[in-house]
Amino acid sequence: MKRLIRNRQNQNRRTFIGPVSANRFRSWWGIAMALAAVCGYGIGSITSTGALLFAQSQNHGSNNKQVVAYIYNGIPVTREELGEFLIARGGYQKLELLVNKRIIEIEAARRNLSVTPEEVQAALNENLRTLGISKEDFVNKVLPHYGKTLYEWTEDVIKPRLLLTKMCRDRVKVHEEDIQRAFENKYGERRQAKIIIWRPAELKVAQKQWDEARRSDEDFDRIARMQADPNLAAACGLVAPIGRYAWVDSEGKSDAVEKMLFSLKEGEISQLFQTPAGIMCVKCVKIIPPDPRVKLEQVRGELEKEIFDKKLNAEIPRFFGELKDQARPQLLLKGPPTPEEFSEGTRRLIEAAGLQVPPSTDSSNNNSPQEKK
Repeated sequence: MKRLIRNRQNQNRRTFIGPVSANRFRSWWGIAMALAAVCGYGIGSITSTGALLFAQSQNHGSNNKQVVAYIYNGIPVTREELGEFLIARGGYQKLELLVNKRIIEIEAARRNLSVTPEEVQAALNENLRTLGISKEDFVNKVLPHYGKTLYEWTEDVIKPRLLLTKMCRDRVKVHEEDIQRAFENKYGERRQAKIIIWRPAELKVAQKQWDEARRSDEDFDRIARMQADPNLAAACGLVAPIGRYAWVDSEGKSDAVEKMLFSLKEGEISQLFQTPAGIMCVKCVKIIPPDPRVKLEQVRGELEKEIFDKKLNAEIPRFFGELKDQARPQLLLKGPPTPEEFSEGTRRLIEAAGLQVPPSTDSSNNNSPQEKK
């Protein structure tokens, strides 16, 4: 229900910012192809300095661990060149991820905290269990949706989260009142409800249709099927049973929907009221009595774990925000090289290989008859 309302709120805003494009291509490719065609060989790096490349080419006989490949019977291709190559092709977009990961690792090291391979595997197994899928389906169907490989998921998601969890545990407390409320929500009285939501700007439409919905059960269902949310419309507004304390804020106050629903008798329809999702009315379809078979002590441990996990999930982003404020990261790499940097890096590469740099087509275009005049 809460997720449904939040989704509806996002739809109403429509200022929602969708996924940002991951590839901001520039005009380097045309320059590279032109130079490669003139010189007769493929260019492998675009931003390394000529001095460094020349020094590396003179020492190509050494067994350097920084070398990842050789060309022309000994000219080295280094890890630094590979790094620059990948950065220029979108790797700079991973910089913030790397910085965040290092912040977490440094703080964990200060506290002598680490994660073991067994803990990582257990966390992955829990991911699979929660999703109810096999590892193969997780790798082939779920991870591509996030643009990650299994290695990236393990290194960039599971390990940092495990470290943050260990650092946050002492900050999370479960109180007796939390357990009592969780028990009441899960095993106490609940309400079956139907809801209708109108957009915030549709007050007049909402008032007119609300009057119609109050006439009969059939009219309510007819209006409910007309609402904008397709899931609610298909179910005539019917949602899962709602217990008390389903949604409470930091001060322990209940959500407006819950308050309104528990104020109704069976069959009653509420007044129109404002929610973050829009204008709403609620109909109490059925009152479900508490479950007399379940006692608090029977489920105390289960409820305590659920509450702890929920609070921990809320605390982790706050804690990481504090770490980031203390770290004061400054991201100096803003994007790929400019065309001028690309051209200069390519020129130095060609010089380091002992080849002749072709004349610039831009300079020849600038020497036009009009300019000579």
